[in-house]
Amino acid sequence: MKKSILFLILLFLFLFHTQAQKSPPFHPFKGFHIGITGQTEYIQKCSFGYLTGSDPAPKPRWTYGWETGIELSYHFAKYFGVSLGINYGTILSFNHDIFLSTVPDFQGGWKEVNNYDPFLNNVHDCEVLHSFKLEFHYPISKNLFFNTEIGVKIKGMFSKINRTLRIGEYRRNTSYLINHPYPSYNNSKQIMYYEDLGWRNMLDIHCDLLIGVGLYYQLPYRDLLRFNFGVNVSFKPLIEGYYKYCLTDSYGTFSVKNDFIYTQLSYIHTFKFLKAKKYVKKQDWTFSSKKERRKKILEVLKVW
Repeated sequence: MKKSILFLILLFLFLFHTQAQKSPPFHPFKGFHIGITGQTEYIQKCSFGYLTGSDPAPKPRWTYGWETGIELSYHFAKYFGVSLGINYGTILSFNHDIFLSTVPDFQGGWKEVNNYDPFLNNVHDCEVLHSFKLEFHYPISKNLFFNTEIGVKIKGMFSKINRTLRIGEYRRNTSYLINHPYPSYNNSKQIMYYEDLGWRNMLDIHCDLLIGVGLYYQLPYRDLLRFNFGVNVSFKPLIEGYYKYCLTDSYGTFSVKNDFIYTQLSYIHTFKFLKAKKYVKKQDWTFSSKKERRKKILEVLKVW
């Protein structure tokens, strides 16, 4: 009895193996992939905290960023996969408008404005970034797949490994070379109107949350195009510091977290055409031309 059961199991495995050889699975998401990604980012405003003084806090502005890099992925189940990304791009970006209470009138005096004015120099830093993601994909049609992704992005590993600088400084200011409206200042000297100063611990590693949704489109050779839309959520600030209006001694705090919305376009090479080519080569099929062989390879690719 035991011998009969063992024989049936071996027969089943043999038949399954034979069937697998006759109809190999060429599912576009099976196995290892390598891809190239490009990403644009719409970065959330930095934060200001008013403490004291007659001038209000600066008005933060949205900024832009980007990333590009390589993605290595492995799809271990019909609908799931994992990926590792090594990118270079924006690690932080911020800008804001400062409040102008009085400005030079270019006639030796000052005039009241009481309005916001944009800073012309946006602060923008780039660095090597790493991402780890879990992905779910589901077919909508033969060549179109819905996908969602969740993962983490790690910032600061490159700075920590280099250890060339422990604390990074981010300083901006606005000054005027003109007569000051208050007698306590000497005339014809450079007057600091506004300044802000922030610090970043370059040895800190920051871990952000990534959540995205999008679509895969399958190309004729079973490579994939992916378009995703998502959000990056930071758990703590990268930069913390203060701002100060020097004429009125108004000051407060500011911080930069670098949360953003992203759109990403990726080209994913699945190696399926190469696998189908090798499979066709192993069979006892003969072809009259390369065109006929290529046609057969494309037919094999449709079996998944």
